[in-house]
Amino acid sequence: MTVRLGDSVEAHGRALVLVVASFALAGILFIFELPIAIFPQTDFPRIVILVDNGIAPVDLQMLTVTRPIEETIRIVPGITTIRSVTSRGSTEISVFFRWDVDILNALHLVQGRIAQITPSLPASARFYINRLTFSVFPMIGFSITSATRTAADLWELAYYDIAPRLYRLPGVAETRIVGGRQPEYHVLVDPERLNSYGMPLTKVVDAIRNSNMSAPAGMMQENHRLYLTTVTGLMRERAQIEDTIVDVIKGTPVLVANLAHVVPGERPVYNIVTANGRPAVLVNVLQQSDGNAVEIADAVNRELQEIRKSSPPDIDLSVFYDQSILVRDSISGVTESIVIGFLLSVAVLVVFLKNWRTTVVTSLVIPIATLIAIVFMKLFNMSFNLMTLGGLAASIGVVIDDAIVMVENITVHLSMGQSPAQAARSAIHELTPALIGSTLTPIVVFVPLVFLGGITAVFFRALAMTLVTALLASLFLAIFFTPVLARLILKTPAGPAGTDLERAEQAGEGPLLRWLTARYEATLRWSLEHTGLILAAAGGVLAVSILLYYQLGTGFLPDMDEGAFVLDYIMPPGTSLEETDRVLRHIERFLRETPEIEGYSRRTGARLALAIAEPNTGDFLIKLKRQRKRSLEDVIAELRHKITNSEPAIEVEFPHILEDLVGDLAWSPQPIEIKVYQDDDRVHKQVAREIEEWLPKVQGVVDIVNRTVVIGPAANFRVDLDKAQRAGFGVRDIAELESAILDGELGTPSRSPAWRTWKSSRSRPRSTARTFEIIRS
Repeated sequence: MTVRLGDSVEAHGRALVLVVASFALAGILFIFELPIAIFPQTDFPRIVILVDNGIAPVDLQMLTVTRPIEETIRIVPGITTIRSVTSRGSTEISVFFRWDVDILNALHLVQGRIAQITPSLPASARFYINRLTFSVFPMIGFSITSATRTAADLWELAYYDIAPRLYRLPGVAETRIVGGRQPEYHVLVDPERLNSYGMPLTKVVDAIRNSNMSAPAGMMQENHRLYLTTVTGLMRERAQIEDTIVDVIKGTPVLVANLAHVVPGERPVYNIVTANGRPAVLVNVLQQSDGNAVEIADAVNRELQEIRKSSPPDIDLSVFYDQSILVRDSISGVTESIVIGFLLSVAVLVVFLKNWRTTVVTSLVIPIATLIAIVFMKLFNMSFNLMTLGGLAASIGVVIDDAIVMVENITVHLSMGQSPAQAARSAIHELTPALIGSTLTPIVVFVPLVFLGGITAVFFRALAMTLVTALLASLFLAIFFTPVLARLILKTPAGPAGTDLERAEQAGEGPLLRWLTARYEATLRWSLEHTGLILAAAGGVLAVSILLYYQLGTGFLPDMDEGAFVLDYIMPPGTSLEETDRVLRHIERFLRETPEIEGYSRRTGARLALAIAEPNTGDFLIKLKRQRKRSLEDVIAELRHKITNSEPAIEVEFPHILEDLVGDLAWSPQPIEIKVYQDDDRVHKQVAREIEEWLPKVQGVVDIVNRTVVIGPAANFRVDLDKAQRAGFGVRDIAELESAILDGELGTPSRSPAWRTWKSSRSRPRSTARTFEIIRS
């Protein structure tokens, strides 16, 4: 069979060269089309549902939002686990599926189930449903700060000017704006004036709400044209609000100006965002899942340069995170390794074979095999990332090994007097079974990685597929292409043909290789004569290897200096936003004093991840200088020491960005998870504390995380029904009044002027003496 294979290769040599050249040309073209990313792109089998329901109490949020959603989505097929976190006015539900589930179809089913129960959920609830991929983490984040402008001014600049310009860039999926304050108008109603007219606060709300609207009114045909008619009363100026008629009493209109003062204001938001120690608006740019991270980052950075030129001089735009830097460095490092490996292989061939013809034939196989692998990467919708490039780098050794074996055998037959065509046929006949066996051996080792499950499959499947493809390409080239190329380039040696096999084998070797071969023969002969000693040495090496195995650390990702890191923090439950901010400003001082830190951004009451956050939690994203004296780990160690010694009340963690990203996406629980069920809230919290104190006694337990979250204090007002009814109030009326006093009542939720009602009191602090609020954006 191998004889017929050799004849077939000789007969179709030109066609085979054309096929290989076509694949190589396609690979060159696909190099510029494949997306570039840090990790292989994948869909994690997890859907996160975030619900914002204002400031509803935890028990009410659980009863009206969390539990109904959990119950309705359980019918979706493929779900393995549902986990939820309920906070004040917020719910985070993580829905985990099997890895074999089509997550896009599952997302649609979850959205459909929630849509069915939406009418029964609170009208104020807002839903954000996300499937998780690596692209949900910002690829570029920059801050907008100013020494002269307000938070509302910065928010308007980000929302109306900067974000639209970034959305126009190819590959940009979303720009998330964090921080700042949406500008508003506050209508401060005087209760005494309101009572003098005998009006309830709701009448003021309804008057402005019914005026600030725009609605279609039908179609009209006139002058041979069809007109769309609208009725609008949208207000954008303070005078328009003040002139709004609330009621007509005895023929005299009562205006908003007769009841209240209208002043500019800002929407109340229960978070704090800073950058480099100043209040800031953060803009996080997310890429599309199939986008090229490097190209998108270049486009965003170019646009930011243009934005800086056209922005006012008091506006400071500072990039606090750029994932493309890590992508470039990582891809460049692996690519450099591939190039160095190729050059070293060529150098070894030149030194040991001393024949430029055999070196050329052998060396051409490496780039061609790599290009063929790139073609299949394109067909499999893969990208250039750490794992695929690592697979290409690892395949170089086997690729060139197959080529060397084939070329060396052809050289031997040439030295024995055969023509190049005959030598190629002889090499195919003799080596095809051995090449197939030697190449299939590593393939069999790596193929099972393709069928792995879980988070490990995300990484190793890409590596295995790339490596296996390159190895199969090398096998094809060794059998079908290398003999054709050798027939065209290699020549029969001058002089009489040799018949001795050993002399023929040495004919293609350089002096250095012949010397090494002689030394190897002597060493091998000595080893065969001292079998017991060799086996004992091998056993000693095995024992030392086992001992070192247990001394090595473990981790999912290798340690790398990413040039940035995350500082997660949590203050004691119930800590106010102001107290948390006070502690964090002390920590910010440590950051500014650290010479290696280039910049940072801070979120309090918000998170980088898709998760809810209390006012006592948040994170920093810290960027280090590229040129620095200390490593990332040294900087972290110093900061950890300063923070723990100066602020013992705060708990901090310093995850690397990539580790934090993978952890947020997979949300894998610890190896052992203990759940405590009890209707009495106090009982299960006490039991959880007792378990937490006992677990360190168990051998092997290292880290313990108690996920019992204390939401914080609450003030509950119980209505005296008799007194309320005598005063003409119901429970709903009192609830609306209290809401108006504290947080306001939203009037019209739109980007045009909208309203939120506030009830003032002369005895309350000035910060809460607001009665009515109009949002303008």
